Amino acid sequence: MIWRAALLFLVSGLTASASEQPIFTRGWIEHARVMPDRLLMTAKLDSGAKTTSIHAEILTDTTIPVPETDAADDDSEDEAMMLMGGQMIDGEAPDDPPEGEVEPLSERAVQDMMPETITFKLTSRGGKERIYTEPVTRWVSIRRRGGGYFVRPVVTLELCVAGRRVKGEVNLADRSGFNYPLLIGRNMLGDAAITVDSRQIFASKKACPQPKD
Repeated sequence: MIWRAALLFLVSGLTASASEQPIFTRGWIEHARVMPDRLLMTAKLDSGAKTTSIHAEILTDTTIPVPETDAADDDSEDEAMMLMGGQMIDGEAPDDPPEGEVEPLSERAVQDMMPETITFKLTSRGGKERIYTEPVTRWVSIRRRGGGYFVRPVVTLELCVAGRRVKGEVNLADRSGFNYPLLIGRNMLGDAAITVDSRQIFASKKACPQPKD
């Protein structure tokens, strides 16, 4: 009987500690930074999306130098909110394809043809550009509605999202036709313990927590 009481005490303690883990409520649009270069972007937080996706320009020439396009205050959250906050919610564009249309590459021959690293350019909200070369975590194929498919690389990036630092898989995509260059899906929302309040935008005034900001 003593061991049963001890087991019940241990289980209840674990349950209590799990329930005490803080949950951070944020809006459906928030500030985010790509670390460690702190590229500021506007992110859509979407619990309906399984994965995270970022607008990236895939480069074929890995010898391209990193462009020096920094401005003094091109990555200021406050300035960006004043300039863009009023027009952020105008219009709506579709985001990533439905989950049923995305699947890992299954053909071994195709996988063997894909590069193990990828070079790509990211551009901040203020125009700052950075070039990255990262290992490809995996490749996914996405079915086209008209037939056929295209492939998309997945890499691991560290982000600051609405005051929460999180690292995880990110799809490199052409999001030029979407409203927001960065879509934060469930994989990062869960790791960052973020819940989304669709009634709010910019609930966190800073992308990164102090004192790192």
